[in-house]
Amino acid sequence: MLQVQRELILDAIRNTARGEWKVLVVDDESRKLIDNVVREDDILKENITNIEQIEQRRPLNKDLDVVYILSPQPHIVECVMADFERRRYRRTFLLWTSSTYFSPVSHADLTSTSTAAGFA
Repeated sequence: MLQVQRELILDAIRNTARGEWKVLVVDDESRKLIDNVVREDDILKENITNIEQIEQRRPLNKDLDVVYILSPQPHIVECVMADFERRRYRRTFLLWTSSTYFSPVSHADLTSTSTAAGFA
């Protein structure tokens, strides 16, 4: 089961902006999930320049694409929306850790400016 989860996560990263360097942004919950099944070195080998926490201060990276792997919690959705408003990254790939959605922000609002997918 862990191998399946590992491959799902790495395939999701691989299939975003192929060949381009990108930033991976996670939250505390998704980071725990990822850390349980994938080594950080394996993630960085997929053209990831660095792994950032969405709840922490992050620099603007307008020249890089971003892959978000996030849990759909209201405060996390607000952080993503703030990133979209600031145009923090060049292109966005948004992956939810579950299909449960808790925010009053419409899912269409998030997917209209990003490529979105989910996995559990």
